[in-house]
Amino acid sequence: MFGSQMLEVMIGLLVIYLALSVVCSGIKEVLASLLELRSKTLQGAIRNMLQDGDGGLADKILDHPLIAGTTSPDKVRPSYISSRMFALALLDTVAPPSSAAQPRTIQDLRASIAGLPGTKLRATLLGFVDSAQGNIAIAQTKIEHWFDDTMDRVTGWYKRTAQKVIFVAGLLLCLVLNVDTFHIARELWSDEALRNAVVAQAVNRAHQQSSATELASTQLGSGPISAEFQQVSKDVREAQVLPIGWDHAPDVSAIKDPHNWPQMLLKLLGILVSSFAILMGAPFWFDLLNRIINLRISGDPPASSS
Repeated sequence: MFGSQMLEVMIGLLVIYLALSVVCSGIKEVLASLLELRSKTLQGAIRNMLQDGDGGLADKILDHPLIAGTTSPDKVRPSYISSRMFALALLDTVAPPSSAAQPRTIQDLRASIAGLPGTKLRATLLGFVDSAQGNIAIAQTKIEHWFDDTMDRVTGWYKRTAQKVIFVAGLLLCLVLNVDTFHIARELWSDEALRNAVVAQAVNRAHQQSSATELASTQLGSGPISAEFQQVSKDVREAQVLPIGWDHAPDVSAIKDPHNWPQMLLKLLGILVSSFAILMGAPFWFDLLNRIINLRISGDPPASSS
């Protein structure tokens, strides 16, 4: 009984974490789209790797027909560039071919790079050309690898920025909705009817589960939130049984009393725990929720016979 009760409390908390993670991921996607966060991050990364202070060379590369033609009409800059597109655009910008009948040679490329104003960029590109042993295709491949390595780091930068946005959104959401992990756990522990309602809703969704690896991600260039997560959020809202909201607070006036600082501190700590839980992401909570539900359904293993 005690173990089953613990699992039911955990299921209730996971349902709330999952729903809030979905909402905060949606907020992050909306802000990223409105602020053009992906395209600005990509543009800043290209300027940084080219050591392009004024942005002139980076703008020329981004305005190259190969890259500009991949953007939608309502966007000024792309949010994703393949390494091959970047290498070709860089070579055409730095050392444009004299004519279609006379292709670019390795000597032309070396001479054009030697005239670049940036010392670090000039040294980097000349290193690629010198190690290509006169083969311009090998030089292009090295530039592609350089771009791929840079984008791996940029993906990390974008993820950290996205995590900050999600944390701020989660903190504000938890404050507005009074999503206090400690208070929710106490309510679920003491109210059997509440636990049963939340668990029934979670089990209903578990019967229609799909692999968490196929769901939404927050990586650079990812798509919209999965319809599966949106359905989970819809079900949670329709349940109307979760112990969140300030109307569920036992005594709001006691929390606001400055002399009752231990209770205030505990309330803030519970909200912070919920906010940090949201950072784990909806795929994590979705997968963990299904595991715990399956554990609860399976129950204790039967006693072994002699």
